[in-house]
Amino acid sequence: MTDGSPRILVIKLRYLGDVLLTTPVFDALRSRFPDAFIAAVVNKGTEDMLTENPAIDRIFTVIRDFRPLADLRKQFQLIREIRAAHFDVVLELTHNDRAAVLAFLSGAGKRLGYKPKKRKRFRRSLLLTDLVPVGKKLHVIDRHLELAKAMGCSVLPSKPTLYWTPQDQRSCGEILTSSGVPGKAPYVVLHPSSAATHKVWTAEGYAELCDYLSGRKSLRTILICGKDKEELRLNREICALSESPPLDLGGRLSLKQTAALLSEALLFIGIDSGPMHMAAAVGTPVVAIFGPSRPWRWGPRGAGQVIIQKKWDCVPCGKKGCRDDGGESRCLMELTPDEVLLAVENRLDEIFRTPAPAFPAEKEVP
Repeated sequence: MTDGSPRILVIKLRYLGDVLLTTPVFDALRSRFPDAFIAAVVNKGTEDMLTENPAIDRIFTVIRDFRPLADLRKQFQLIREIRAAHFDVVLELTHNDRAAVLAFLSGAGKRLGYKPKKRKRFRRSLLLTDLVPVGKKLHVIDRHLELAKAMGCSVLPSKPTLYWTPQDQRSCGEILTSSGVPGKAPYVVLHPSSAATHKVWTAEGYAELCDYLSGRKSLRTILICGKDKEELRLNREICALSESPPLDLGGRLSLKQTAALLSEALLFIGIDSGPMHMAAAVGTPVVAIFGPSRPWRWGPRGAGQVIIQKKWDCVPCGKKGCRDDGGESRCLMELTPDEVLLAVENRLDEIFRTPAPAFPAEKEVP
């Protein structure tokens, strides 16, 4: 390893939004080590948060298999590929046992991770060489950047970046045109659903929001979600309850097409989720509906972002629902449409008073 060209591996085995929030680390590393070979390990299905990113040279994906022997073969194959890349340094950003084991098996001589606050039964810290202390009340991006600082990085970007291609932009435009949304027509994107039920607001509230945007603001609303059956069902319920049904693109867009859609949106409204962070990454104003999640850790990055959350003594609790069992959160069930509409109206008024930018938002890849 030389100072100018180390081989660096970054591990983040989480979900879409979590992986996207690692991108400032790659930008910081590339700024500090312009000639380095920089790679990532992420779960299969999340890699599009990093593809096309010029700061990243290679992406390894962890593929799970429910068949034990087949899964074991895939993990050994991944380890062989990682070891063959001869990494000097690993940044373990996941903070779990699987990622720590993978960091150890990578063969890298320097392995950075977070210093644990409590002693665990399985001491993953023994698998790492450098333990970095982090503060308690840090946004997840800032937590990640503590490891970049330990690598000597001084340029520390605070905003995630997301890239897509002109073909992604064109195909998104074709889907909108074929769905009756003319080019350059202003629209608002709503992402109401999640497999995490404790983060979800009411279908009735979203329906009222769609009617307000259509009737009072003359804005087209577009619903997005993944292909999960429950997420698609919630989109259909919102459409059925709306007097002015939104365009439901649930399950129809790739992640890159979703990025293109969000980049042209007037506003994003939705829950604490991957698409919320995607909207912030492409420069679209965000109104985020938060329940028990901690906004100081998971809020959308960027100036002018709005978070709607109950001002109760128990909020934010950080639990998965009031019973911490993945069920409903009362702070969301009792969040009224008027509370959301007031925040949305104020944000739209600010947007309409602000002149349009002279150039389109990045990060479309030419």
